[in-house]
Amino acid sequence: VVDDRRNPASPRDAAPVLKENVMFNKVLIPVDATMKKDTEKLLNAAKILTAGWTCEIHVATIVPMVSMPIVGSYFDKDFETESSAAAAKELASAVSVANIDAKKHVLAGTVYDAVIHLASKLDVDLIVIGAHQPELRHYLLGSNASRVVRHSKSSVLVLR
Repeated sequence: VVDDRRNPASPRDAAPVLKENVMFNKVLIPVDATMKKDTEKLLNAAKILTAGWTCEIHVATIVPMVSMPIVGSYFDKDFETESSAAAAKELASAVSVANIDAKKHVLAGTVYDAVIHLASKLDVDLIVIGAHQPELRHYLLGSNASRVVRHSKSSVLVLR
């Protein structure tokens, strides 16, 4: 929050004064909880980034949906429930290890759609997302991180 009122003793071109040490009020950190090292790296970086902020942190992991009949017929009927429960357990462990006070979300669907939808629903100010070095196919189709960057209404910070 910026206070544009100038101190009368200051020159007219003085910089605005910050009222609070808050950059963002709500931060979303989507992770792949099955990739423990990448998740730990991303959560630790986000913890350092948000250390001076008084913000609400949300950490999310996304499991694939297999509800389409052509795909779902190859899985047990409880597969989605069991994979969501396993993802919730992995996410809780990762957040605990990182020692971050965060609200945890387990979503189902495609990563970029789920992240953008949750960010919109929560009205987050910032999405902190990890990305790998792009492969050739991502230059043509786009990775999850690049799709989030292109389509999100929130600011996005991509960490490698």
